[in-house]
Amino acid sequence: MEIIYAGDSHYGAGALRSIQKYFDKVYLPVRNPQDILNEKRPEDQIIEDFDDSDCGIVFLGGYPDFITQKQLETKTYVNVHGALLPKYRGMHSVFWAIMNGEKQLGITFHLVNAYMDAGDILAQYAFDYEGQSVASILASVDELVERHAGEVLYDYVQGRIQPVPQDESAATYGARRNLADCRIEFEWPNERLRRFFLALTPPYPYPMLCIRGEWYETLDYQIVDRAYFGPVGRAVYVDHQGVWIKTGEGFLIVSKVRKTGGGYEEVELKELVRIGYRFDKRV
Repeated sequence: MEIIYAGDSHYGAGALRSIQKYFDKVYLPVRNPQDILNEKRPEDQIIEDFDDSDCGIVFLGGYPDFITQKQLETKTYVNVHGALLPKYRGMHSVFWAIMNGEKQLGITFHLVNAYMDAGDILAQYAFDYEGQSVASILASVDELVERHAGEVLYDYVQGRIQPVPQDESAATYGARRNLADCRIEFEWPNERLRRFFLALTPPYPYPMLCIRGEWYETLDYQIVDRAYFGPVGRAVYVDHQGVWIKTGEGFLIVSKVRKTGGGYEEVELKELVRIGYRFDKRV
């Protein structure tokens, strides 16, 4: 059996290795990242584009472009999405799921149609993530893709999987994140702040403070539940732990920060601000 695979460096070579266990030949568009092309077997073939092969099925593992209606009319496309559809269609699904306090994360193999992540579901796999870093979560996602991609695609081609339509009434969407999404919102309840700091760890950018119009990554912090009456976003105390900033339900204690833009050393926040400083709300 044959299949076309177009991926990115996220699911990448692991997904290809999974497919190669079940398919005799894999066509690899040349625009695939090099780590995928390096996994090419002698029987696999590099092609310029999807139409350069008569193979009728294409697997997308993090493919960055939308599939056009014309392409959908000539081949069957299967995508793997890093969320449990129909929730968290779209961009940065892991970030938004953590921010919303989901207890489980996972992946969905689904057919591609004209709408974003809305095609019929072939298979889903979930895992608990409590206490994991984002890097660990993404590694778990990659592991699930490598473990199941080949088998799911093989079973679908063999007619062993009946696609299931998604429940549109349960669909949610995640927007593309930008710098504003990394800004610390001091008004938030502490539990939401904790989820925010969990969601924004490498490989994503750190949560950011704006100090006199310049952005700083928050590298070392504590979130403290403690009653204190005063305006949120203000530095109210400084000690050996760092700068105590009033939040909606207590304090964010920040020790070390680093100016964004690359090449900057981490510094103590208490070297930059004094008691009474009100952190900028500018984006």
